[in-house]
Amino acid sequence: MRSSLGRSVLVALGVTVLAVILLYVASTWGYAAWSQSRAPQESGIAAMPTTVENAPPSVGTTGQYGPLGTVSMVFAGTRVEDGLVGEVEQPWLAIAARTGEYRALTAPDLPSPQPGAVAIDRDGDRLAWATGDGVVVYDTGTGDARRVPLDGASRVGKFSPDGSMLSVHAGGLSLLDLDSGQVVAEAPDTDPEVVRHAAWRADSSAVDHVAGADLVTLPADGSDPTTQPSPFDEGVPMAWAPDGGQLAALQEDDDGVLSLVTAPADPDGGLGEARTVDTSGVSLDGLLGFSGDDTVAVTAYLLESGSIERVLDIELDGGSPVDVSALPSPGENWRSSATLAVSDQALLSGSTDFGNKVWPWSYRARLAACALLGLFFLGLWATRRRRTRRRRQRT
Repeated sequence: MRSSLGRSVLVALGVTVLAVILLYVASTWGYAAWSQSRAPQESGIAAMPTTVENAPPSVGTTGQYGPLGTVSMVFAGTRVEDGLVGEVEQPWLAIAARTGEYRALTAPDLPSPQPGAVAIDRDGDRLAWATGDGVVVYDTGTGDARRVPLDGASRVGKFSPDGSMLSVHAGGLSLLDLDSGQVVAEAPDTDPEVVRHAAWRADSSAVDHVAGADLVTLPADGSDPTTQPSPFDEGVPMAWAPDGGQLAALQEDDDGVLSLVTAPADPDGGLGEARTVDTSGVSLDGLLGFSGDDTVAVTAYLLESGSIERVLDIELDGGSPVDVSALPSPGENWRSSATLAVSDQALLSGSTDFGNKVWPWSYRARLAACALLGLFFLGLWATRRRRTRRRRQRT
């Protein structure tokens, strides 16, 4: 009798352990495989979320759940779990432009969380970062990563508006053709920060940067650079308007306060006198780019709302700033807005409310839930078995 009871208990324990394992596998790898089988949603308007949330460490990765499709934003995180006990090195998070879903990138040689370390193309279909001996171009729709060899590539700047080229620092400012892998133009011995601050012309014909008192134009066709007096200080971030009608920059005044400054341009790219845009009530932090022909998107603080950093649209004609998206405070999976890159298409579309997020459980939480469920059914079996034995004894 006792040996029969012992065998029954051992069988019940074995079935419970097996069920827990199967449930865990189904809730992790099984669910991930199902997610990867679904194609990313590519219908609807590409936009930023009205609020960028602090994703928990259990946020899914593209390696687990597949690529996101078109993305609106990418930024450096702090901690992302990988499986039961692992963690993702150098986590970078992206937000899907049409669903608002968050995922950490699984890709080769992701950079350290430095300002401007990851570039995003105009439509949010590709990302790029430097590896020291080349550039990785990551397709957000397929998850494929392509290496473009380039000796000394230490930083990336921006994709050209037509997406065919990328500005890179490789011993100086270099314009890299992404199809051929050839450098089509270069400005040797420029400072590494130049590539972050340089601005592509709206027609992708050239890149402008400030050197001393001059605005240097580096043509993408390999012809000699040209110069003109610069209306901006050296080392300021700049962006051209989509129609090529003006150039904007963030520039410090004598008190170290950032101001938004614009200069009109003639059809040949010659710049007129600069003027400072009225940004009363706004503390500027970073320049994201143009969100319209006469509107610039910035990261900034509204003085009336305290310490919440936001993406704002600044009307260059002096209108009130438009609140586009609220950014998190530095902390869990958000380092700073300095690492933030936003696609031009998302800047043009603005933001939308994607609804409340439902974050995936961590693998440890799933294992614990499966174990508790197994123990529940094991206890239920033991209770029912005891009741059955008592009924048999009574009869």
